[in-house]
Amino acid sequence: MTEVKRYEGSVADRLERLPFSSFHRNFLFMLAAGEWAESLMLLGNGALLSLVASYYGLSGALATYALPAPFFAGEFVGSWLFGYLADRRGRRSVFLYNQLIFGLGMLIAGFMPIWQLIALFVFIGGIGVGGEFPLVDSYGSEIFKGKQRGTRLALVYTLAVTAAPFIVYITSLTAHVGPLTHGIGYYSFRIPLWIMGIAGIAVWALRLRLTESPRWLETHGRYEEADRITRAIEERVMREKKLSQLPPVTEKTDPYQKPTRFRDLFAKDIRSRTIMMLIFQIFQGGLFYGFTTFAPSLLVKKYPLHDPLGYAAVIYAGFFVGSVANVFIIDKVERKWGIVITAVLAGVVGSLFAVANGLLAEVILGFLTAFILWNFSNFFHQYQAEIFPTRVRTTAAGFVYAWSRISTSLLIILIGTFFLPHGPLAVFEFAWVLIAIIVADLAILGPRSTGKRLEEIAK
Repeated sequence: MTEVKRYEGSVADRLERLPFSSFHRNFLFMLAAGEWAESLMLLGNGALLSLVASYYGLSGALATYALPAPFFAGEFVGSWLFGYLADRRGRRSVFLYNQLIFGLGMLIAGFMPIWQLIALFVFIGGIGVGGEFPLVDSYGSEIFKGKQRGTRLALVYTLAVTAAPFIVYITSLTAHVGPLTHGIGYYSFRIPLWIMGIAGIAVWALRLRLTESPRWLETHGRYEEADRITRAIEERVMREKKLSQLPPVTEKTDPYQKPTRFRDLFAKDIRSRTIMMLIFQIFQGGLFYGFTTFAPSLLVKKYPLHDPLGYAAVIYAGFFVGSVANVFIIDKVERKWGIVITAVLAGVVGSLFAVANGLLAEVILGFLTAFILWNFSNFFHQYQAEIFPTRVRTTAAGFVYAWSRISTSLLIILIGTFFLPHGPLAVFEFAWVLIAIIVADLAILGPRSTGKRLEEIAK
């Protein structure tokens, strides 16, 4: 073991004492930019799917998973791969190419002549951003101080979720652009894909300015680099805040941790957390993406003459409003209970959305369902990142999140094949089974985390 060079305190201790500054704000924007680009496809795939399915005359179960399943399968591969690489090679190294892969994949998909090739390059784009969620959650948790960690990450997702109404509204505008086939324009889904591609490449260029995570460097024995980056951050904050000195370090943390090994995910100290998050991630996707995938299709089917994708954009605006609201509560509510409460509320309001009659009622209830689901999402993204130690944080987050990608693909196929033909209420009846599993899992196995330092949670 390399001798630990003692500074005033560990990187973790020093980062915890810093006031919020332009460094933190710029870092937050760089994280949010990548999440925004990913969310264009993640939350827009249902609207995009309705155009692709109509243009190519897809029907039955194929019309429900022609794009979402390849994208989520790609994210499964990318989440597992990039989550592990981010612990082995560093956070910044993954940020240097994941959005580039996404951007190129989506750009090329927009030029493909048949839906099978579109799906192939959407799969490749999914690989690129597969590690985005676990890496952003982990890197953000390592930079922002414990008492404000949830609020800062909620702000990241508040900015990112504006992509949802944006991309759904874009699909409503482009639906009839170009020569028509089955009433859908040739460029209807290609323009949104090109927008996603350009966004991914722009984010890649922006993130070239990111530095490595000092916490990650320190846990890997690279103390000189960790200290140099931390000192640069401290000096920048002191200049901006006109401080002659920073508050003293009040807690001392031993920075050394063993190098990352995949089997460490099932080590005695974190085994129960890994199993708990695996169960959660395998089942939560059916609740969240069941709604985001099928809500636009439901409106298209029931209200074809009322600009259904425009109304879907209004429903998706609930994600943004919900995320804004979450900023004010995420650090005041114990995270595990926040997940449980919002899961149950989403089931209640979503079921009402499924049985509502009339466009206005469906739009209002759909908006409220989206509002609740994004609170659910913000709670669990922060929770997932902070309950694992730094040495395996992105490996663990990427591994459990990867299983949500593949399970989401399978659940969407299951829902589209066996439940959706019986009506939207059948979809939410199945969702209640998923909710029961999620609630029991978190209530029994979930540790507390809100407001605690990462190193304290990891004990």
